[in-house]
Amino acid sequence: MKLSFSKHTREHSFKRLYEEYYAPFCLYAKRFVDDKETREDIVSDVFASLWDKMDTDSFVLQSDTALGYIKMCVKNSCLNFLKHQEHEWSYAENIQKKAPVYELEPDSIYTLDELYRMLYETLDKLPENYRTVFMKSFFEGKTHVEIAEEMNLSVKSINRYKQKTMELLREELKDYLPLLLLLFYRA
Repeated sequence: MKLSFSKHTREHSFKRLYEEYYAPFCLYAKRFVDDKETREDIVSDVFASLWDKMDTDSFVLQSDTALGYIKMCVKNSCLNFLKHQEHEWSYAENIQKKAPVYELEPDSIYTLDELYRMLYETLDKLPENYRTVFMKSFFEGKTHVEIAEEMNLSVKSINRYKQKTMELLREELKDYLPLLLLLFYRA
């Protein structure tokens, strides 16, 4: 049986495939990723990607190969997630080893107001959603799940917004970011 005949057949086949195998693939993803919500996001993204591919006339997937294809995609997505997470940890570790700016430039003194001004100027360069996620996370202390619910977004989107914001902050405020982060966690 092919999963890409008529639109109705595709929808029915996909729905059946999703309903029957979403939970087992979430369980399979547990072999790689501990966080339940992350696993669910990964599996949902794989199914969404499969749906998008099925929507093109050139994509034909046999039902007997669908499970192997989905399994491979889930595994690869989990491994990509772990690789990215390892990269973030490595970066955080390097930041901790780096000498603070006050040791490198002892004559440069910035007031707390100046540091916040630099931060807000940098945040103003971001799209509104990115800024909002950052503020809710660091200033209001909300979790990714809480922010996702408030903004009607997925946790994965919140992670991506926060990641992009941190990339910009690292670039723009590289010498001051550890100090700013310390201030966030004390607030």
